[in-house]
Amino acid sequence: MTAPIRQAVVLAGGLGSRLGTLTAETPKPLLPVGGRPFLEWVIGNLARHGVADVVLTIGYRAEAFGEWLESRGESPDIRVTTFVEKTPLDTGGALALLGDELDEEFFVLNGDTLFDVPLGALAAELSGGRVAAAVALRTVDDTGRYGCVRLDGSLVTSFDEKGEAGPGLINGGVYALRRDVLADLRAPFSIERDLMPRLVADRRLVGLPSESFFIDIGVPDSLEQAQQSVPRWWDDVT
Repeated sequence: MTAPIRQAVVLAGGLGSRLGTLTAETPKPLLPVGGRPFLEWVIGNLARHGVADVVLTIGYRAEAFGEWLESRGESPDIRVTTFVEKTPLDTGGALALLGDELDEEFFVLNGDTLFDVPLGALAAELSGGRVAAAVALRTVDDTGRYGCVRLDGSLVTSFDEKGEAGPGLINGGVYALRRDVLADLRAPFSIERDLMPRLVADRRLVGLPSESFFIDIGVPDSLEQAQQSVPRWWDDVT
């Protein structure tokens, strides 16, 4: 299902400290997975769902992203530009500074996570104007590493802290947002700590559970697993 939303902001400015020396020279989203920078898989998946414009928010080792963009050249299917954070702006601060460069509706996702959620269905949650944002949720066997998300129907009622073990839904790190939710936010701010709780309190956030392919390369074990699972997933969907 092709997404009606054509723009995505990919958050790629983190240090990747949990990966130790692996990110000393290479930003986490550019680490090789299956013979390609992980970010290539993320962008390829966005293009597969009809996204045509990607903005990378970068900070740590920003020059490495510039080199990568130069080496990959232009694509007829998807345009990739960068927004450089001169100082750390947390997960959402760049959105506030992008302002009118953002479409009225856009996706936001993490550059170190690949979640093959049906983006068309996620975008459709915004139709009709009853909500301001939608978040893709993933069912996992143990929510302890991520924190648990609770729903009332499709309405998100809480984001619980990390540490609660057992099966449940987690925040998959893929959002569909209306630009107006950023109107009174100032950089820096956190999507998870500042924006999402506000939308939950206003009953303007819905969740879309999905059991699609999901991997977060933020820890060494997951990065190692991705070497085989990501190319296998791509062969299955293309």
